[in-house]
Amino acid sequence: MNILIAIGGRKYSKPTLDLGMKVSNSFEASTTIAYVGKKISQFSEKDVSIVHQNLDERQLYRPGVRTLEWAYDFLKSKEYIEEEKVATFNDNLLIDEEQSRMRVLLKGKHSNKINLILRTGEIIEQLRSEVQDNDHDITIIGGGNNKGMHHDLVQFIDSSVLVVKNYSVKKQYKILLPVNNSKGSNKAIEIAEQFAKANKLSVEIVTVLENKSSDDRLKKILERTEEKFSNAGIKNTATILEGNVVKRIVENAGDDSIIMLGVSPKNPIIKYFFGSKPVSIAAQCKCPVLVAK
Repeated sequence: MNILIAIGGRKYSKPTLDLGMKVSNSFEASTTIAYVGKKISQFSEKDVSIVHQNLDERQLYRPGVRTLEWAYDFLKSKEYIEEEKVATFNDNLLIDEEQSRMRVLLKGKHSNKINLILRTGEIIEQLRSEVQDNDHDITIIGGGNNKGMHHDLVQFIDSSVLVVKNYSVKKQYKILLPVNNSKGSNKAIEIAEQFAKANKLSVEIVTVLENKSSDDRLKKILERTEEKFSNAGIKNTATILEGNVVKRIVENAGDDSIIMLGVSPKNPIIKYFFGSKPVSIAAQCKCPVLVAK
């Protein structure tokens, strides 16, 4: 599995990076941590003068270098990477791979499964390119206040998306797993099972009945999912809810929940104009939400 963790300012990215690495470790995944900075005009005065500056001043024209350094130090402190010789972040480790992408050259234990990336350009476009070019299965982003960006990322990026909202490393979480008959729901169940098992979390499985025509089918899915988690030795509960899907899930989500649910394979243009229940849930809930595809 390949996972992409998008980070921004250091102050707000720690929860994103912390939860993101826990997800990555659960799957023993290859992980790319990316910062997307604004692209500077090729002919700006700053670019002309930069020829005379040394590598230690890169942060002046490479927004995000210091954020990558912070992420590097975080990974070392948590022993996600163990460098053999280099004790501190060194700007000389940055190598250009293409016009809008740079990578930190890492060596040592575990580092073959971790990439630190600096991209420049428009954030949605750059993350989408990163996902497409490197076949990432899950993209993990911070919860910030830019709901429009979350909407576009969930709708148009070709991977599952985890929005990290109000996450605290000190809190004991449980997984809230809404299930239905969509392909995305099956993916959410797989992710929830592995993450719960690796982190010893309990799972609250729910299904929401909106109309009688789907009642029996959804009840059977709930029963099968409950049996699956029980057989895997994962503590779980199974509950049937009734009413509006978005409203009922939002009501049942606590600040100690990590919601994992699937999105239907509907045409993204149709979803953009007519809405998506998982996107609405991600926008309204005040806890981390993973939308699986």
